[in-house]
Amino acid sequence: MLVDYADGQLSPSESNKVAEHLAECEHCQRILDGLQRSLELAGIVWEDGLAETKEIRAPIHGKVRKLRWPRYAAIAAGILLVVTTSIVWYTLMRPAKKELSFAEIERKITESGNAARLLVATELLAEYTDDEAFVKQQYRHIIEVYPSTAAAAKARSRI
Repeated sequence: MLVDYADGQLSPSESNKVAEHLAECEHCQRILDGLQRSLELAGIVWEDGLAETKEIRAPIHGKVRKLRWPRYAAIAAGILLVVTTSIVWYTLMRPAKKELSFAEIERKITESGNAARLLVATELLAEYTDDEAFVKQQYRHIIEVYPSTAAAAKARSRI
């Protein structure tokens, strides 16, 4: 999308999304900067009619040097290819964010609540009984049934 963004070809909503991402991502900012410089160079070449000339002579540090537009067009195309490949690679290799459904969120809340209630009950048992084996068994049960909850983490620390 950076190529289309730099070229002004995105819809306003897509352009806003890219602008928001660019505000936070230095990597994409650098890619966009390089892409814009490449597009500016290509634009200058075509606007000045340099693409139609056979050779260009420009002084460089007191020397006269022949500049050939195909060479710079090839460099610009190479930069554009590298930038585009980097963007595609980054997009494909980026881990997808998993969105939870309302039902999954509700299930996690219920599991956390159940695990917390069991933990409190187990801690009360630990205070009022001398049966450590039974209390440890209850902690293990919380860890096995509700492994990703905060109650399971506390149960692990109690064992």
